[in-house]
Amino acid sequence: MARIAELFDMIGRPLRRPAHVDWAEIESDLGLEFPDDYKQWQARYPDVRLDEFLYIYQPKRRGGLSVREQALQAVYSLRILGQDRDFIWTMDDDGESRRARPFPIYPDPGGVYPWGVTDNGDKLLWLTDPDPEKWTVVITDGGDWWHYQGSFSEFLVGVLTRELVCPALPDDFPESTNIEELEDEE
Repeated sequence: MARIAELFDMIGRPLRRPAHVDWAEIESDLGLEFPDDYKQWQARYPDVRLDEFLYIYQPKRRGGLSVREQALQAVYSLRILGQDRDFIWTMDDDGESRRARPFPIYPDPGGVYPWGVTDNGDKLLWLTDPDPEKWTVVITDGGDWWHYQGSFSEFLVGVLTRELVCPALPDDFPESTNIEELEDEE
């Protein structure tokens, strides 16, 4: 169950309104329908950085690239790293690794799709599904992968309250629920 209202209470009101997101255009271009909790987040916050470490971006044109082109660029290294490999290393909640089948990569059906990054270069992804309310969170540095069987807002609330320990993130994250709103760029 999405915990978006709880996340809003934790983070607080934004200082400024985010740019309008044309979901119909973006979803048509990407061939994906996004989860409702993420759409609610995007309607409230601009690009942000949580606790000076974790970035969540608005889906919008940047640097002359469409949202689709940005997504393809963001997962390109994962596709290259996974070429010619029939397994990946997945971490359990204790940080122990084991071999597993690779996740498909967007634009492949059910592929991982990016929603943020960390200062360490970790990619914050969703494992997509035709039903957007079934999207789950995947984090990788390109070597190890961690899969959380919950939504965007469940993940963020869990990590920020420390109810959820993500072995892919530093032990000292988060130190706070501080949010920094980033400047808009084209």
